[in-house]
Amino acid sequence: MVRFRELGFSNFDEYIKHFFKTLLPTNKTYEYFVDWDKVRNATNKYLYELSLLNSLTKVTASEREIHLRSLLYKYPQVVEVIPLLIAERVKNGKIDIFDLELEQFIIFEFNRSKVNKNTVPKILKFCNKTGILDLFEQVQDIHDYLLGVEVGIDTNARKNRSGDIFEKMCQNKIKNLIGENYKTVNNDPNFSLYPIITNGRSKGKTHDIVIYKDNTPFFIVECNFYNVTGSKPVSIAESYIEMHIVAQENGVGFLWVTDGPAWHKMKDPILRSMKEIDWILNFQMLNFIRKILR
Repeated sequence: MVRFRELGFSNFDEYIKHFFKTLLPTNKTYEYFVDWDKVRNATNKYLYELSLLNSLTKVTASEREIHLRSLLYKYPQVVEVIPLLIAERVKNGKIDIFDLELEQFIIFEFNRSKVNKNTVPKILKFCNKTGILDLFEQVQDIHDYLLGVEVGIDTNARKNRSGDIFEKMCQNKIKNLIGENYKTVNNDPNFSLYPIITNGRSKGKTHDIVIYKDNTPFFIVECNFYNVTGSKPVSIAESYIEMHIVAQENGVGFLWVTDGPAWHKMKDPILRSMKEIDWILNFQMLNFIRKILR
């Protein structure tokens, strides 16, 4: 059971009420919305190709297909940018399309080494059918347009970024709170209990934080934030009971930092873990960490 008295609570119920009362409704920080470095790197990777394609905005609609054909022959590398203009990440440089008129699949290749007199007509057809050629009538700068596309694509990474952000929030806060007698190592490759728990199947898996005292692993910390309910938080809650037991057997403390509005709707799994694990805190309760480490 959570050692609530050492945290300053008079009974288990008081600890539970405080935990749920102080859960964060969101972990959206300023970094949550767009990973600008990733977006800029993805766009600037094709600066030269984009400048070449930008010339299509300067010609008339009737000349555009002819100009694109010329670009493809002279600068075949521009073909690799074409799928990005419709927010498509291609695998192996290929896109499969089901052509309704032909009632068959057509493979379009967007690899510079595949640009030739046989593939160029197909690429031009793709650009016509998908509206890419018309795009050059609507935008003035393809680089700025692609920057916007990359921002849109990046929003799909928000779910994963949410977990990373909470992990970094906890890592920074713990580092600032623990004092000079301890040091933290984030995702420490040199110490992990996962190989023991998984019988060697997770050799590369690391803990979010390892707290060292006198150059010896003293505490391991795992951090999870859940916005929505589901099977994953339930399985994590159960797996960390085992993590706590293995940590004890190896002379290491275990702290689970978990937060998020999802716990309000699925209290049973977190309550079961609280009855088995010594230390479970949410982000705001991390101020108690000095009481745990003393």
